Amino acid sequence: MGRNTYIQTEANTSNLVELLLQEITDLKALVCKLQPHDYSQLLTEREAADRLSISYRTLITLRYENKIAYRMIGNCVRYSLGDILEFEERCRRPVQN
Repeated sequence: MGRNTYIQTEANTSNLVELLLQEITDLKALVCKLQPHDYSQLLTEREAADRLSISYRTLITLRYENKIAYRMIGNCVRYSLGDILEFEERCRRPVQN
């Protein structure tokens, strides 16, 4: 598969690289445990409003103001989980120290 290349370094650099490699391995293990979301799942307006903890009317207003993405499927309005998560992220405010 891959080839190992050894480079002579000072002890501090070598220790730092070993620590970073261990952190990467730990992060990789955590990522592998995560269950992926189905961002393509489509929600009705009631479901989307419940997911956002807002009223149905507020969701309609957000849609009319083009503040949240949606899809028209025939005469039905649907929101993908990805659209809702994107809207939530845009609404996120940083913590003030």
